[in-house]
Amino acid sequence: MCWPDVATARLFLRGLASDGWTEDEQALLRRVSLEALARWCVRCGVAPLAYRRCAGTFPALAESLAESFFRSAGDNILRFHELSQVLDRFRAAGIAVVVLKGTALAEMAYGGIALRPMGDVDLWLRDADMPVAVAIMRELGFREHANADRPPTLQSLAGGELQFHGRHTLFELHWSPFPGWWLRRTAAVDDEELWARAEPLALDDGRSPGGEGWARQLAAEDAVIQIAVHLAVSHQFAVTAVRGLMDVALTARAKSVDWAAVAERARKWRVGTAVWVVLDLADRLIGLPEVGEALAGLRPSPLRRALLRLLVSPESVLAGRDISDSRARYLLLLLLVDRAGDALRLVWRTLWPEEEWLSARYGKQASRQHHLWGVIRHGQV
Repeated sequence: MCWPDVATARLFLRGLASDGWTEDEQALLRRVSLEALARWCVRCGVAPLAYRRCAGTFPALAESLAESFFRSAGDNILRFHELSQVLDRFRAAGIAVVVLKGTALAEMAYGGIALRPMGDVDLWLRDADMPVAVAIMRELGFREHANADRPPTLQSLAGGELQFHGRHTLFELHWSPFPGWWLRRTAAVDDEELWARAEPLALDDGRSPGGEGWARQLAAEDAVIQIAVHLAVSHQFAVTAVRGLMDVALTARAKSVDWAAVAERARKWRVGTAVWVVLDLADRLIGLPEVGEALAGLRPSPLRRALLRLLVSPESVLAGRDISDSRARYLLLLLLVDRAGDALRLVWRTLWPEEEWLSARYGKQASRQHHLWGVIRHGQV
């Protein structure tokens, strides 16, 4: 049996996200190559979760994934140790924080910090708190990472992030949980709504880092939208797309997501198409109970669905197809825009950007002609 085929992958993933597999399902999965399945779990970023879920049912598979599990556990213990140090200092300085993505999902959705591999720690701060937070990171010995193509002023305009390297962890301090010029030019996400709905975050020992009820996480519906937009727009369904879909499915199971609210907010914020693609894939591959009506309300036109599925499909996600470094990603990003007028604005402003963008990216002497020449000559978008 070739791995991954959609039917078998769906069977395996649905068991990972729920209470396991029936005896008949176990028999079907035992026909899969153990080595191929283990490699696939590692590549997709679900190996620690599979280790925990499969320990009693597929012990040989769990044994082959043990190294990934314990590496994830060790790495995340170090990350959360550094996180506690940072948050304690932020709390002492009166800086409120919303913890984003994997760091927030590990305990809330996965049930333990070892089960969700992470590459970094993402923290959302208010604009006014960013200068003090940067000073604290430097005082704690974190090294700031500079990127000439994305200077801090440009990142601030785009709701992006500043990166700091610690001994074990990359920290990203975000101006917004929905960063980037795609969103700034095509969508209308309300950060104030997100901030107001944020909920207390607790770690696996029941303690809220930095103090009880102080550090927070996005409300479940907002987290689903943020995960979806991040996966579709920021990463264009790259290699760890399966883990992103699992993030959505486990969040829904852990928090009883209100899908009608997800659909309403996605439409209002003009990210409905991106959210639809991710929820549709998650439902097809893992299962999202009661999501059907919300999906129907977000579904784009038949033509757009057909074009999207040429670029993103269950098969492409399972195979780990990565178009993020190819020109196909530009077509995907255009197809993900909800409104035709916004798509035209995205193209126009990509080629002929705003004055504030030019100044932040190139300096005060830059011109639109200089930028356009770079696009034509080097493909720099």
